[in-house]
Amino acid sequence: MGREARPVVLLLGWLGSKEQYVKKYRALWEGLGAQVFQHQPSILQTALPGVADRALLRLMSDISSRYSTLRATSGEAPPVLVHAMSNAGFVAFGTMLHLTSLANPAALPRGAPGSPAASLKPQLQTDWKSAPGAGGGAGPSQDGWQAGSPRQAATRSGEDGESSGGLCVSGSGSQGDVLSGFKQVLHHTQGIVLDSAPSQATAHIWSRGVLAAVLAQPVQEVEESHPMLLRNLHSLAERYFMLPQVARRMREVRHAWQHHVPPCPQLYLYSKSDALIPYQHIELFMEQQEAHGVCVHHHRWDDTAHCEHMRKHPEQYRSLVRSFSEHCLHGQGPPKNWI
Repeated sequence: MGREARPVVLLLGWLGSKEQYVKKYRALWEGLGAQVFQHQPSILQTALPGVADRALLRLMSDISSRYSTLRATSGEAPPVLVHAMSNAGFVAFGTMLHLTSLANPAALPRGAPGSPAASLKPQLQTDWKSAPGAGGGAGPSQDGWQAGSPRQAATRSGEDGESSGGLCVSGSGSQGDVLSGFKQVLHHTQGIVLDSAPSQATAHIWSRGVLAAVLAQPVQEVEESHPMLLRNLHSLAERYFMLPQVARRMREVRHAWQHHVPPCPQLYLYSKSDALIPYQHIELFMEQQEAHGVCVHHHRWDDTAHCEHMRKHPEQYRSLVRSFSEHCLHGQGPPKNWI
């Protein structure tokens, strides 16, 4: 990565990720000359939409302020790259995209992504429950990643200037200012890296992921050592996914990744040996993104555990990230208007 690029990287850790592990990814990017803005989603911030909105608004405000300072200092807008880890990072960035799309939607050109007209476009619908690897994770009756019908998606995505949780983001208030400022960050986003994500949102995956995060243990160990606790948490997760606000947030995240994501290349790094996230889910999502015109890059390992790719293959991981970032930074810049 050349000095002239000096990108900003938004690094979103996995659920329950600890600083001692996430800092290795930070060091990777800093070694490539980037400035890193880091966020590690907590369990509450991931599980509760209202808590997530407040935490992410604070994060977006901080990032926007720091980005504005960098822009003023250098005289130009630094390019932005996003590195999201596991489903927690995927949902966090999807929520940020969703919230940002609610800033003055009426001002968007008709037909632009995020405008009412664009939200009514037909969407690619996929039955995730028939995806290979779903196994015992069929979970609740609603599909965790489907955005619903096009008309429902338009309504639920906040045409009236409010998020589903009642978060006011229109007008001249501070929240609207934060989202407008974060739009500038997204406008200059030139690449997205997804590590070990995404998957269908099911009770099977959610319960195992949360318990592994709480106990700070690999998923395989959790299944073997805490079967009763896992069974109880699975029952709780089934009820959790039936909560209206949770189902709505899943639709919002999915819709945001389809309609409000920056039009830049995406790199998927994943493994067939991931005990938490079925690799077939990731590959199906990649196909969906390609169907929406996204330039998709990917690398699949056969022997690495969940979010363990860099630990087991450090040089290859670094090389993949470096090559991808060079491709993004030296390719065409983002269009003038995309959100």
